[in-house]
Amino acid sequence: MAAWALWFFTQEITTYSVSDQARLEQEHNTVHVSTQREGRVVSILAVLGDTLNSGDLLVKLDTSSFDLDLTGDGLVLNSLSAQLESIKLEQSLIDNKYVEDDKALQDQLQIYMQKYQLQQSNQKIQADVTNRYEMLLEKQQSSELDYLAAKRTYQQMAMETLQVKSEIELIKDRLEQISHEYQLEVSTLQQRRANIEQKLVETDTRIQQSSLAVNEQELRAPISGTLASLAEIREGEVLQAGQHIATIQAGGGISVQAFFPPALALGHIQVGQVARVKLDGFSWARYGQFEARVERMASAVQHEKILVQLSLQGDAPSILPLLHDLPARVEIATGTKTPYQLLLQRVGDMLTEDREIESDTRVSF
Repeated sequence: MAAWALWFFTQEITTYSVSDQARLEQEHNTVHVSTQREGRVVSILAVLGDTLNSGDLLVKLDTSSFDLDLTGDGLVLNSLSAQLESIKLEQSLIDNKYVEDDKALQDQLQIYMQKYQLQQSNQKIQADVTNRYEMLLEKQQSSELDYLAAKRTYQQMAMETLQVKSEIELIKDRLEQISHEYQLEVSTLQQRRANIEQKLVETDTRIQQSSLAVNEQELRAPISGTLASLAEIREGEVLQAGQHIATIQAGGGISVQAFFPPALALGHIQVGQVARVKLDGFSWARYGQFEARVERMASAVQHEKILVQLSLQGDAPSILPLLHDLPARVEIATGTKTPYQLLLQRVGDMLTEDREIESDTRVSF
C-alpha cells in the first residue's frame, strides 16, 4: 500500500491530446509551359513522363532570324567600340598638346615678365640720369650734347619696354586663344562621344532584345518535376505565341492537418511540441508510426474544432505509404501529471458534465 501510494502521488505520466480527425496532405506545384513568340519547331527534346530538372530544354524553336540580327548588331557594336577608343586616343593627344603649348607659353610669359620688370627698373634709372643732366644743363654745368644723349637712351629704353609689354599682351592673347581652341575641340569630341555612346546603348539594347528572343525560343522546364503533359507537335510545325506546350508536375512535401476539440487544444498545444501520427487502417503496433512536430495552430475555432498543422520528422517506415489525403490520428504530448492529478481532473470533468445535464434539465422545464 505504501508503494502504491508513493506511485499514486509521485509518478509522472505523459498526457496526450488526441485529434478527432487528421489527414496527410501533399503540396503540389503545377506549371504550364507556353510559347512566348511565334516560331517553327526545330527539335523536341523531352518525352511524356520524363523526370526533369529546372532549366532542362523541352522544345527548341527556330532562331535563325534572331541570330542574323545578333551577328549584325555585334559587328556594329565592335565598330562603335573602335570609334569610341579612337576618340579617347584623340582626346588624349589634344590634352597633351594643350598642356605642352600652355606650358611653353607660360614659360615664355615668365621670361618676358622678368625682362619687363628689368626694363622698367633700367628705364627708371635712366630717367633719373636724364633729369640730372637736364638740371646740370640748366646750371650750365653740362653740355647739351650729354643731355640729348641721355634723353635718347631713355627714349630707346621706353620703346623697348613698350615692345616687351606688347609681347606680354600677345602671349596672354595666345594663351586665351589656345584655351578657347582646346575647349572647342573638347566640346566637339564630347559631342561625338555622346553620339557614339547613345548608338552603343541602342545597339546593346537590340542585342539584349535579340538574346532574350533567342532564350524565349528555347522552351525550358521552369521547375524540377515530371513532364505530366506534352502537346502533339512535330518538327517543322509553326507554333503560335501563347500556345500551350507542356505541363510539369512537381511533388511537394507531406504535412499533417489535425483537428482537435478546443478544450484539448487551447492552452495545451504549443508550437514545437512532439507528436505521434498513426495512419488509420494500419496497425501501429505492426507497421510503426510517424514522428511529427507542431508547426502552426489556428487562433480561431472553426466548426467547433481547432486546426493544427504538423510536419513529419525523420524517415517514415518504408512499408507505410505516404499518400495525399490518407486519414490518420495525431497524439500530441502536452505535459506530465501524476495519477492523483489525473483522478482529480477526471472527477472534475464528471462534476462539470453533471452540472451541465442539471442545467439543461432546468432549462427544459
